[in-house]
Amino acid sequence: MMSRFRMLILLAALGAIPSAFGAVAPPSVLIPFIHGGSFDPGDYSFVRGAFPGATAQQGADWKAIEAYGKACVHEAALTQDVKLEKLGIKASVPEDRGYQDRLCSQILNGVEAANDFKTFETFHTALFKSLPYCQVYEAGITASTNAIHGTGQNTLEEEATARIIPDQAWRSPLGTGSLDSLSGVDADTLKMLKNRMLEALTDVDWNNSHWVRDLLDKNGWSTTIQAGPRAANMVWLMVQHADDDPAFQTRALRQLAPYARAGKFSKPDYALLTDRVMLATTGKQHYGSQLSCQNHHYAPFSLDAGGENPKTLDKRRAEMGLFSEATYLTYLPSHC
Repeated sequence: MMSRFRMLILLAALGAIPSAFGAVAPPSVLIPFIHGGSFDPGDYSFVRGAFPGATAQQGADWKAIEAYGKACVHEAALTQDVKLEKLGIKASVPEDRGYQDRLCSQILNGVEAANDFKTFETFHTALFKSLPYCQVYEAGITASTNAIHGTGQNTLEEEATARIIPDQAWRSPLGTGSLDSLSGVDADTLKMLKNRMLEALTDVDWNNSHWVRDLLDKNGWSTTIQAGPRAANMVWLMVQHADDDPAFQTRALRQLAPYARAGKFSKPDYALLTDRVMLATTGKQHYGSQLSCQNHHYAPFSLDAGGENPKTLDKRRAEMGLFSEATYLTYLPSHC
């Protein structure tokens, strides 16, 4: 399912200086928040210029951040277009994500946090009320992954498990709506908690996508499939969640095709990755696995020719070992 949490608001402004098909440099006001190539929003003080009562300097800093947001997604999307063209795919990816520009994705998520608040005071209060929840949850995830890594030299399955734990732990509450039922958490605090969790998930996905890319570049799928179905499923899931890089997903899908045809890899998983790649590169999908929220209910994104016919769609799905579309939808919350 394409994550609706990754849709970012593009803010029009001038001032950022893009490099030629490379990562656009963040404005100086954000440099203190960048450590080891990753963005940590910390106290989110960089958003002060978005609210009434900001100083002239804070307002100017905010405009520079807006300009950076516009420039970095544009540059990253163009770079992705070039990568896809080298694979024989003519596509113009939408500028709604920071394709494999780690800082772009992380910073825009931090910027988005300010959009739901009218004053910096309410934002600031919600920010610090959300912190203990996030810290406790993160401590549990870290302990779980450390328990896997503590075994010494990890097998491929163990390494993949240690990576899938944070993938699912950060992603699942955001996708299932389970956070909405947290006891004693007000609406503003919940907004900030979700933003903090999405920030962590962005970092996890970036790290996992680079680890799995290196794995497949060195060995293709052979080593992964030899490691067994559990390892193969977890590696596939990391590819599935590398939405910021559809060119990589395309290459991984092509490498996987002969194994799926030979019955050595899960047909349902192959179908889901097919839809992911198709949707990113053509705007259509074949098996109806990628869903969006339409009129507060989950429904498939656009389907290719014939897919709008429920019988045709279910026949396609059955051929790949998938449930009917109607059954598939029962596994999701009734409202979104």
